[in-house]
Amino acid sequence: MSPLTAVLICAIIYGIGDYVSNRSRAMLPMLFVSGFLLLIGFWTVLPSTLLEDTGLFPISVLLAPMFVVHLGTMLNLQEMKKEYRTVVIALAAVAAITLLLFFIGSLVIGQQFAASAAGPLSGGLVAVLIVQETAGAMGLDEIAIFVTILFVLQLFIGLPIAAACLSAEARIALEKYRQRGGETTAIDADAMSASEAKWKIFPATPAQLQTPFILLAKLLLVTWLALYCADLMSGTINKFVVALLFGILFKELGFLEAKVLEKANGAGLALFFLFLLVYWYLPKATPASLVELTIPIVVVFSLAVVGVAGSALLMSKFYNYSWRLCMAIGISCMFGFPGTYIIPEEVAKAQASNEEEREYLLGLFLPKMLVAGFVTVSIASAFISAFMVKLLQ
Repeated sequence: MSPLTAVLICAIIYGIGDYVSNRSRAMLPMLFVSGFLLLIGFWTVLPSTLLEDTGLFPISVLLAPMFVVHLGTMLNLQEMKKEYRTVVIALAAVAAITLLLFFIGSLVIGQQFAASAAGPLSGGLVAVLIVQETAGAMGLDEIAIFVTILFVLQLFIGLPIAAACLSAEARIALEKYRQRGGETTAIDADAMSASEAKWKIFPATPAQLQTPFILLAKLLLVTWLALYCADLMSGTINKFVVALLFGILFKELGFLEAKVLEKANGAGLALFFLFLLVYWYLPKATPASLVELTIPIVVVFSLAVVGVAGSALLMSKFYNYSWRLCMAIGISCMFGFPGTYIIPEEVAKAQASNEEEREYLLGLFLPKMLVAGFVTVSIASAFISAFMVKLLQ
């Protein structure tokens, strides 16, 4: 198959996934729909070499750490400081999942499956890339397939639970809100990542010079520095973790703009390439292999939900949050952004009877869910995966 034909097929599948996600209000996420279509395609009409035929794999490998640096620029340390309770609740959920998988999951499904699942279940794309890279280098294709399937399916576990918990919490909050006579709390989602640099030492790049090429040049320079430092440490710290930390650091120093890849008009194209990495092992996921993975998948998801629920119950005793809100915050590790933005929006729209009530619910839920998603998906999962993959041997 020609590279252009292979790229076109992938683009059509991604487009269908995006369309279905939009029409279903993210209840059928793009990643799931696209992954499902690719999987069925590989079993029927699509060649198993489709992703290879695109010829984009080397580019995807190069873009992966650059995208992680971009994720680092999306983090707002000041907002996380304000929402310290949310940070603790989110980290407690991630810790509970990891501990249950390590101590119980290892006994039931084996250490390799349990260790590989800890990071992806505590976050998203970065964790999956770390595990896939390590498993692929060790010849553990089954593990790479396993985390790919987890990544696709976990959205269907986390999103409904978060939506149900926030809906129940919204009804109770609105009842109290109406009894008080109402109050307005407006929230700007973009402010979550667009804060001023905290330790600014670099002068701001003039608006007229914030062109795609200049922004990409700065982003690639930081990416190169991150990979160079990771090489100097001889793998002591995973390169994706270093890239994430450099993204946070250089954004706070004022060198990189918040959401730099989006401002360079490159986020969509970068994700197109990265999804090739995420789905790279799907052609090897035969029906027989999926049947063999059924038990590990069920065990992992069961332990994860139990872990989050247990940590939510414990955290609700320490902080003035309900168990439902703690559960929604904790389970955000299974879907992250933009789900952490979409779910509060949909819940507020469905439960509120007017614009003032909708703004009140957004002010109540949106900051907590966004911070929780950034903490788990962008930070905790990368560190957990970098540590747990050492147990794959």
